[in-house]
Amino acid sequence: MYFLILFLNILCAIQTIFALCSEDGSCCKNFECDYNILQKLIQLEEKSSQQNKQIASLLRELNDAKDKLSVLNNTLSMQHKSADGGTYTRWGRTECPASAELVYKGYAAGSHYTHHGTASNLLCLPEDPIYQTFTAGFQVGGRVYGAEYETSDQPLWRHLHDHEVPCAVCQIPRKNILMVPGKNVCHKNYLLEYKGYLMAEHYAHNAASEFVCVDENPEVLPGGHGSQNGKLFYFVQGQCGSLKCGPYKDGLELTCAVCSFLPYANSTTLKPYI
Repeated sequence: MYFLILFLNILCAIQTIFALCSEDGSCCKNFECDYNILQKLIQLEEKSSQQNKQIASLLRELNDAKDKLSVLNNTLSMQHKSADGGTYTRWGRTECPASAELVYKGYAAGSHYTHHGTASNLLCLPEDPIYQTFTAGFQVGGRVYGAEYETSDQPLWRHLHDHEVPCAVCQIPRKNILMVPGKNVCHKNYLLEYKGYLMAEHYAHNAASEFVCVDENPEVLPGGHGSQNGKLFYFVQGQCGSLKCGPYKDGLELTCAVCSFLPYANSTTLKPYI
């Protein structure tokens, strides 16, 4: 750059001399042409210098992003190696997402939909029960029944109707786990474990129930088709009135997401869910 400017100054001096001694000005025009070319070369070099600075800035930003990603990967690696963590139930599936370890798989179960008593919570019963002291036959006490999908009026899940519901208990190296009703994505700093639809017992049935998140790609238990009833899984719909509409809409099936706390997680980019 220094030599180019120096050469330009010399050229200007020569142009001045020729301009003074030239009668038709042709020499001046030739030098003016060369001068314009050199000016454009200088401008191109300045633009190139600016672009190089921009590239260097982008490279620094990329390296910063790589460093943050490396820290996040190290955090994940350390958490996976830790024995500490939490568990959740993946309703409607027999396996866990890629980020979790399967503790056991089994059968969704609960109280009969016509019963007023017993418990309201759902159970994930293991496939290999162990009995200890027992008395044959039914005595006075609680009873538990298998669960079935009740989805005959839902085109997407109609093929699941009257099939029995599986479940899987999953372990992850993160403690803070929550089910988000009404959304199928997680909030900032939470990692998506799985997503699906909110389901529960029919609102007019006698038995109390709880709301659970059933995976959006549900499975069925083999050989479990038939209207045996027991615990029943219905889609949950919002009803306007005491429920604020909007943002909620009358009669639409509600989605859900099961999320685990992970600093720096972004629900739209970090999804181990399968």
